[in-house]
Amino acid sequence: MFVPRRLGKFVRDSTILSVRQIRDAWAENRIRLLSFDGAAGQPTLESRVFEDDRVQLDGQVLLPRRQQSVSMLHKPAGVTCTCRDPDGLPDLAPWIRAMPEGMYPIGRLDRDTSGLLLFSTDGDLANSLLQPVHKTLKRYRLWLDEPLGPDDPRLRAMITPSPNYDCARQVTAPVPVACGAELILTLDEGKNRQIRRLCYALRLRLVGLHRLSVGPLTLGSLPVGEFRILDGAEVEALWDATGGRASTEQAQLAALRRDAADRRAEGQPDRRLEAWLGSVS
Repeated sequence: MFVPRRLGKFVRDSTILSVRQIRDAWAENRIRLLSFDGAAGQPTLESRVFEDDRVQLDGQVLLPRRQQSVSMLHKPAGVTCTCRDPDGLPDLAPWIRAMPEGMYPIGRLDRDTSGLLLFSTDGDLANSLLQPVHKTLKRYRLWLDEPLGPDDPRLRAMITPSPNYDCARQVTAPVPVACGAELILTLDEGKNRQIRRLCYALRLRLVGLHRLSVGPLTLGSLPVGEFRILDGAEVEALWDATGGRASTEQAQLAALRRDAADRRAEGQPDRRLEAWLGSVS
């Protein structure tokens, strides 16, 4: 089922353009949204595209990709998770150029963090993996600069909700290593710099951080600095980790129903959206 979506997202789902390039193309009047009867309105990138609409880029009709690609990279430490680092430091550009067209990272890892980083052309999958409500598990290996006993109260604090930081889902018993201690920590959200801020709040000095897995996927034997394309079963396993494709579709429908209700409450009903929702209810 084609679920109506924002014009900007439709273009992103149909081309290899980045968000910034889409905005530039829009500003240059290179993108046009035509309704099914050929009538041109006054759309914006936030306008909703329905299945009967036609979207053009540089005069060519766009169609959403039928085949989506997902890949995993064993990200080295010292690489910025952007397509172009503003300071000229190592970034993801070499890997993105080597991947299928339209690939962009799903989330990011800190520059100093190594490990599993996913890329995809599928915006719906990326959004589903990043949504906190789906509780997609991510495991990390942490290295601390001090020994840590199994009864250290900070271990319990790591998984105890607090107003001062976002806690983890699980944490393993620490293992002594040369630098101090090593442990495995599991998140079900993955907020910006969550682990680093957690350690800082608990006065634990983090000297190394490595992402081991996202959902059911692990790096396996993938060497540092290498990437590979996921097979169909692996992609479906990722979808399952978010609750499945049907769950994502239902969430999209719920959001459209809320939007339609808000428009009705404002006295400006979106009659086209109302008709579409009535056809799928």
